Amino acid sequence: MRWILLLSLLLTACNISVSDSENISSTCDDPQIKGNLTTYNGEKIYHVPGGQFYEVTEAEEMFCTEEEAESAGFRKSER
Repeated sequence: MRWILLLSLLLTACNISVSDSENISSTCDDPQIKGNLTTYNGEKIYHVPGGQFYEVTEAEEMFCTEEEAESAGFRKSER
């Protein structure tokens, strides 16, 4: 019975530390990369400043780096 409680506490502690480290690594003062889902197939696409659709894209997520966007499952806009 004690091991269940200990395991539960350990898993809770791990989840907190993982999410905290993710938030720290993805934080910057002024994220510029816009991520959104396409309406027709739900594909995750990110747009960088200067891209053809950047100004008209309403971001559902914002990223600090392209690597961050890609690790979240987004691909770069082809235009």
